Amino acid sequence: MTGAVVDHEPRPVSVVSEVGERLWVLVVAGISTGVVVAGVGSRLAMLVLRLTSPDRVRGMTSDDGFEIGRFTLGGTYNLLLLGAAVGVIGAAAYRAVAPWLLGPNWFRRCTVAAASGVVVGSMLVHDDGIDFHALKPLWLAVGLFVALPAVFGAAIAAVVDRLAKRGLPAGQRRWISPVLLVVAFPPVIPLVAITALGLAAWVPAQRAVASSGGVPPFAGFVIRSGWAGVALLGLVALVRDVQALT
Repeated sequence: MTGAVVDHEPRPVSVVSEVGERLWVLVVAGISTGVVVAGVGSRLAMLVLRLTSPDRVRGMTSDDGFEIGRFTLGGTYNLLLLGAAVGVIGAAAYRAVAPWLLGPNWFRRCTVAAASGVVVGSMLVHDDGIDFHALKPLWLAVGLFVALPAVFGAAIAAVVDRLAKRGLPAGQRRWISPVLLVVAFPPVIPLVAITALGLAAWVPAQRAVASSGGVPPFAGFVIRSGWAGVALLGLVALVRDVQALT
């Protein structure tokens, strides 16, 4: 008696499915991590600096348009919204750089944290404006706004890796989390749409490179050098800003 032949080989994932899976990871990891670390973290950092700075800074308008020393639901939501947007961008940036990172997970995350700290820190710390002239002590203000993106970099790497490894939940409930997160922060919808379009172009290109033998070693070296160069430029800019402030 001849039985039916069962094909146990996994079916290849379609481009649409892979784009959907990657978008799910970026939205869930990005918004949730961004809101908690960048959004809530920024609020806590501002609270600490309000307590350590002179009373005269209260009521002043920060360089980002927030009134120092004033807590409002609208202002807090705007910070969380900013964190959600930063989270999606950070998750996408991490997925782009992750294939070129070297070493074990702990070293890779330390690398991402250090690069995030100096690159984003150099954007946040600046000599013009009033923030880093009015907020005291200076070392604490600079330290907090370098540490915050560093913590975000380590967190987004860990969360993205965890969600990508675990995979999507089964059935239609897989979309509950991303839909709820986007509904909670609707201004990120255009950013999510742009991310989806980027993935729709990136995934087929990545598959084409893989099918042709992968990225040549020299090209990989150039790409890694480029990422390292961005981090080095961020460090140089951060040092210059701190020197100008002191």
